[in-house]
Amino acid sequence: MTDLKEEIVNKSFALFLNKGYKACSLRDLENATGLTKGAFYYYFRNKEEILKSGIEKYLAVANEISEEEFLKIGSLKEYIHAVVKQKEWTAARLQQTFDFFIIEVAFFQLILEVAFLFPDYRKQIDELSKKRLSRWESMILKAKQQGEIKASLDTSVLARNLMAVSTSMLNIELETENFRFMFSDMSMQFEQYYMLIKNE
Repeated sequence: MTDLKEEIVNKSFALFLNKGYKACSLRDLENATGLTKGAFYYYFRNKEEILKSGIEKYLAVANEISEEEFLKIGSLKEYIHAVVKQKEWTAARLQQTFDFFIIEVAFFQLILEVAFLFPDYRKQIDELSKKRLSRWESMILKAKQQGEIKASLDTSVLARNLMAVSTSMLNIELETENFRFMFSDMSMQFEQYYMLIKNE
């Protein structure tokens, strides 16, 4: 991408995440970038193309713990630590790529909103969520078998609750630059939860 095209994608994507796709008019995008309608149409045919470029750029950077790394994790506590570190690393990469901080759950909400335009992206996010839940359930079962956590806990409910901890950043402003505090806060929330479920 040229620098100007990159700027259009970055600033427009920030607006889509903040306001929602449908709520953003071309005039909003012009105001956000300081460009005219003609400049937009030089690079993109419509708003949908700009959104697609932003989504693809996001997905090219965001990643998950690899299957090889996952299989090496020996405890639920270790997995929690790995999840936080992976989210922090991805957030740093995204911030570097887009020049602003992106909350993952805001991206997921945007994908849900535009599912009628891009059903394949919705399917991709659904599959990712299922994979994450499956991994949490797998680690919880292992933790129960190893006596790490209380065996009486419901695996499915606990898995969903632990997954939900990472959505605690939902109300953080997207412009926030010092996101390390957010991941420190997430770690503390996980730690408190872990203290409640671990075996004495």
